[in-house]
Amino acid sequence: MVYSFCRSDRGEPMVAETQIDAVRVPMAHTGDVCELDLLLTDGRLHPDDVIAVTGKVEDSNTGGNSRVDADHAVRRFLAERGTRSEPEIGTIPMVFTTGGVGILTPHLVVYSRSRAEPAPDGGPRLAVGTARSARMLPQWTGTARVIEANADAVRAAADDAGLLPEQTEYVVGKAYHPSQQALAAARAAGKDIDALDDDTLFRKTSGSAALGVAVATHELALPSGNQVGVEPGLWSGRACISANAWEPVGGNGPDTQLILMGNRPGAGGRLRVGRAVIGDLLDVDALPRALRRAGLEVGPGPLTADQRARVIAVYVKIGLPPDGLLRGRRQVIESPSYSGEVKIAAGAMFAGWLQDTMIYLSGSASHQGPPGGGTLAVIVDVS
Repeated sequence: MVYSFCRSDRGEPMVAETQIDAVRVPMAHTGDVCELDLLLTDGRLHPDDVIAVTGKVEDSNTGGNSRVDADHAVRRFLAERGTRSEPEIGTIPMVFTTGGVGILTPHLVVYSRSRAEPAPDGGPRLAVGTARSARMLPQWTGTARVIEANADAVRAAADDAGLLPEQTEYVVGKAYHPSQQALAAARAAGKDIDALDDDTLFRKTSGSAALGVAVATHELALPSGNQVGVEPGLWSGRACISANAWEPVGGNGPDTQLILMGNRPGAGGRLRVGRAVIGDLLDVDALPRALRRAGLEVGPGPLTADQRARVIAVYVKIGLPPDGLLRGRRQVIESPSYSGEVKIAAGAMFAGWLQDTMIYLSGSASHQGPPGGGTLAVIVDVS
């Protein structure tokens, strides 16, 4: 389905009346799409309208295939149940994060866009845009060129949503991430690339994407490449982006794929998005702050059953305490399992407040939220 976009006299993007719908379903295993089939049978999901997918999957081991399994299963479902070609389906961003640890439940969130009348109350509603960056090269790693390419992709995704970049509320994505083998091959071909261990490389790749969000949405001026992964005081409050070596999934890769969310006046539907910055790993109040920003009035304690039914999706990005202290209390950061244990703890903290375990939670928040903190966003039903 094609939507036509134009510009108002003020230069703001305008889009034919559309609405975004989102459904969240649990997964019984990494390739499980049974719940999507049920939604299709009930008329609540139309495969040809799907524009983006996110998911929390269970594998937490290096070299696991859970992201690929989930990606292939959803794309196969869309191809078999819809009318679009495989190349068309291959362009759809699908962003999965592993580490379904503790009480976190593996799940999918599927976003669809269709024609609709504006919201009856005249208020802004959820708009979603998607984009892939230009195909990137290993020798760009750690340079401002990667930040600029990611910023261009954010601008394209905002335009796809009918939003100005500064109207962006949140961006979920997977960043371009060259393998060590690709970097070695580029060096052998004469490219000047610094030696980067795996941890530094991850901070560079995911951080460059997050800073691309910050630049495109006017949170920051363009940093230099040597600031990426080094100056944690530079960060975006709107990004939830990880990096993985390109996997055999949709698109031609390697590139950064982005799903951008905002609230657009004139959009139809029942959904809104709200975000909050997570100050540190005990900042559970970030969740109600985001819910209120999205338009759901909540009290000081866990959600009621009615409130919980209105929460469609929750995204959390967290980082580790850089100095090994959490509000002055020592953390055993030298433990090899510390990072995974933090995910379990943070997931339980937010799940307890939410009274639900279907949370997209991702670690290693490079340039995403303040050091030792992170970012959070929620999609809620305000009908």
